[in-house]
Amino acid sequence: MEKRTIAQAAIEVLKEAKQPMTVAEITQAILDKGLYTFNTKDERGMVRRAIERRCEGIQRKGSVSPKYFIKFFENQFSISDEVK
Repeated sequence: MEKRTIAQAAIEVLKEAKQPMTVAEITQAILDKGLYTFNTKDERGMVRRAIERRCEGIQRKGSVSPKYFIKFFENQFSISDEVK
């Protein structure tokens, strides 16, 4: 299996889902598909931080470009048009 980042695993999940998902749903799909091995008990927090670092409209310390994600209402995320 190729090594990927949490962000890459989240992108893969969201591309397959073709609809916005919550961090909990994204995290569970990553675990179910074996896309990433976490070395923490807070997998959901790690996924949230990885997404928010590359999310359009969220500027905080540690944010990076390019932006791969978009945040919707009810804390759902999708991939940006650049990734689709």
